[in-house]
Amino acid sequence: MRTFGKISIFIIISILFLGCDQKLEVTKNFKISNFILEIYNKQNKQDFLLIAHAGGGINGFNYTNSIEAVNNSILNGYNLIEIDLIETRDAKLVGAHDWDHFKSISNCCKNNQIPSLKEFKNYKIYKDLSTLDYSKINEIFIKNKNLILVTDKTNNFKLINSLFTFDKDRIIVEIFGRDNYFKAIEENIKNPMYSTNIGELDFVKKYNIKLIAVHSKDFIANKNAYIELSENGTIIFVYSSNDVKFIYENKNIVNSFYSDFIDIKNNKCVSNVCETY
Repeated sequence: MRTFGKISIFIIISILFLGCDQKLEVTKNFKISNFILEIYNKQNKQDFLLIAHAGGGINGFNYTNSIEAVNNSILNGYNLIEIDLIETRDAKLVGAHDWDHFKSISNCCKNNQIPSLKEFKNYKIYKDLSTLDYSKINEIFIKNKNLILVTDKTNNFKLINSLFTFDKDRIIVEIFGRDNYFKAIEENIKNPMYSTNIGELDFVKKYNIKLIAVHSKDFIANKNAYIELSENGTIIFVYSSNDVKFIYENKNIVNSFYSDFIDIKNNKCVSNVCETY
């Protein structure tokens, strides 16, 4: 029985070891797109320092993911546009943080039901802002070939690949969870960005992940660890800040910062609350 037990343990360990090796096989030759690498390898990365968070602030509001917010961010000089993506009842991607939040800022939804795409298009955000869906995102990004889409919330990679028709090299997909990271690579996501924290850095290093998103509090608390990653070529996005001073002090470590209310042209925050959060 003891011999059998030792053999069983050996078999289990071997299976686990092989499983790890298989994951390494998935990632060992993977690189994010040259399009993104070239942007962040440039000496002057100022044009890509800021990300319009949830489409960017508009009329004093954040998290609208509205058409007006995106258009305003483009006019303001943002080249990175982040949009929260969730699914409608008929499995289409639309811009909203989550359904409860969307209900709180719009005239959605009758009978407390997740709307269809057709229904979603007819709602208004804060009474006069227009909703954003995948077809409108395609229209905006096909017209503006300098723009990069940063997605949040959804890890439905099949929908991302099937619904977005512009160059996939211009899409950065935030990934939640280790299994989803490997799945994203296997499903041909060009730029998977792993959502991480200090407890995940061993995983990031082991699998040579070169594009990560980090909460500002975690970045501040563990700055030296992220400096080391940055020096080793990891592209780091930090969310979120409307504090110009914080961004200026950390721009040699962080590649891009999510922001709601920073006026790029005048390098100032245009909100009453200009903080890192």
